[in-house]
Amino acid sequence: MIKRIFLLAPIILLSASCALGGSSITAGTASSVNGGADWQFMNNIANSKTTIGNLSVSKMAFDPQDRTKVYVGGYNGGMFAWDANSNSWNEILSNIDVYDFTISPVDSKTIYAAGLYSGHGRLVVTTDGGNTWNQIFNDPSQDNPVRAVVLNPANLNEIAIGLGSGSVIKSADGGLSWQLAKDFGDRINRMVWQNNNLYVLLQDQGLYMSSDLGQTFNQLTSALMPPSSGASGGGALTYNQFYVDTVTSNLIYVTTSGGLYKSTDSGATWQNLPLPVQNGNSVSRAIAVAQTSSNIVFTNVGSTMYKTTDGGATWQTQTVATTGIINYILIDPQLPQIDWAGIYGSAN
Repeated sequence: MIKRIFLLAPIILLSASCALGGSSITAGTASSVNGGADWQFMNNIANSKTTIGNLSVSKMAFDPQDRTKVYVGGYNGGMFAWDANSNSWNEILSNIDVYDFTISPVDSKTIYAAGLYSGHGRLVVTTDGGNTWNQIFNDPSQDNPVRAVVLNPANLNEIAIGLGSGSVIKSADGGLSWQLAKDFGDRINRMVWQNNNLYVLLQDQGLYMSSDLGQTFNQLTSALMPPSSGASGGGALTYNQFYVDTVTSNLIYVTTSGGLYKSTDSGATWQNLPLPVQNGNSVSRAIAVAQTSSNIVFTNVGSTMYKTTDGGATWQTQTVATTGIINYILIDPQLPQIDWAGIYGSAN
């Protein structure tokens, strides 16, 4: 199936009147400068009385060229860039529900944002840091968001997106034309393109990997077993997020409805890492690993953060004072004591 999408005039209108602020902090972002011991909400919008305190965070990322600059996207609309000088956010994209975004590793002014706009899955791109945006993909079906977008690090003209319906669609020419690579028939939650490997995480079927540009996929979680059960993990668990370590070879983490799992052999075997939960809820969602040490790992259950400095043997408990759920965690690539948490108020 080939879909050809022409560049359109910008459909996303930037607005200076964001109305995300609320009387209580249910979502938005928080930051820590002491390794997660204390968290401070960072929700102010530049030159505005409103905040992003109700933004249901889908994704956060550091600027590849400037780690003091952070980007955040929201399921309930928009994308913002952090200005460390003013300690506030600048809105760079509005009116589109942003499920995912990716930044060019060689030019941080080029950003691809995936999501839902006017009832249709969309992919938009900016090459000027968010001043203007062009649409390069529009799914014709109703309420089928583009939930993930990744770039091939070896060829930045190659783009892969994942839809809510389970389709992985590729472009080899920067978004001028599109081709179906695989239809999994299961909601795509996250994707990563690392080295020559394209990873796709499905809500029910688990983690898959392709090493041939999406021609074939191999399941990596077939051996994953839920706690206290002899059933296959593929039918008993739902999968939320994953992390493929960039420092330690073959190390993968997956967060699920049954907690956090770790593989040290690229998915051949999996180990459940019990967290010191207090209320019986074991649904782990966000996952982050420090680039300076693979032993430093953050995950969460609800609004409670868990941190290990020994690869999961022991855990520290840290609480973020929010009524929402932690959905994304960032660790500074150079100083792991600087951390960010993205929160949302309802599941997406």
